[in-house]
Amino acid sequence: MAMDPTQQKALNALESFILLSKPATSPRSAADLVNQATSAPNTYVFAELLRTPNISALKTASPQYSQFYTLLEIFAWGTWADYS
Repeated sequence: MAMDPTQQKALNALESFILLSKPATSPRSAADLVNQATSAPNTYVFAELLRTPNISALKTASPQYSQFYTLLEIFAWGTWADYS
């Protein structure tokens, strides 16, 4: 079964962020990457990015950086009520 073109476009947009997560070994660089991904046009699928090791490490980082993991969780699984 072929993937919907819109869904494929979203996955393609996310792929670059998944690749960029590998060298993002510091909490700051991982947080910056989350900020870029959530701001990028055509990127609205985030679960795969949450599963990458360097982004997952934000969950246990200092509050300054762990908030970016929470933000990404909201983008991946949340609702407007969770955000506001």
